This record gives sequence, structure tokens and C-alpha cells, in this order.
Amino acid sequence: MGKISFTMDIWSDPDLKAYMAVTAHWMECQTLQTSQQRLSLRADLIGFINVVENHTGEHLAQVFLFILDRLKIANKVSFLLNSIKFNLYFIDWVDHC
Repeated sequence: MGKISFTMDIWSDPDLKAYMAVTAHWMECQTLQTSQQRLSLRADLIGFINVVENHTGEHLAQVFLFILDRLKIANKVSFLLNSIKFNLYFIDWVDHC
């Protein structure tokens, strides 16, 4: 496998327990019976975890990296993009690990 892109979201349930979900996205090359190759976009939910501490950028990065490290894919990170300014700290922290 080459590089992997990730999406994540954090939300709270009705009891105010916070959760993080992480989805991995990658391209897979498949060889068909005709010897032709086809690229397919793949995506899988790779982590769903209770976030028990504050939602600081540093802590969210630790939770995110825990999920990636558990699957031994932290070195496959392709790109991090986040639309929330506060979580730029998250991206900076992941980049330094």
C-alpha cells in the first residue's frame, strides 16, 4: 500500500461522552483477468474511540496517532487537512511526531 489519507470527526453522545472516528482512504490497483489494471478508491473505518480528556489539539493528535500506531500505518499518512482553526494545533502536533 502507498500513502493513505484520513478523515476524522469528533462528537458527543446524549450523555456528553466524546468519540473520535477515523476513516482511511487509499487507492488500490487491481489486476483484472484480462491483464488490465484498474484503480479503485477504498475507504474503511479504522478507529472509533472514546475521547476521555479535553479536546486540545495535542490530545486529539495523541488519540489519532494511537489509532494509526495500533495498525502500524502512521508512516503512511499522506495529507492532513482541517477546516477548524483551533485544530491546526492538532495538525502541527501530528507533523512533529
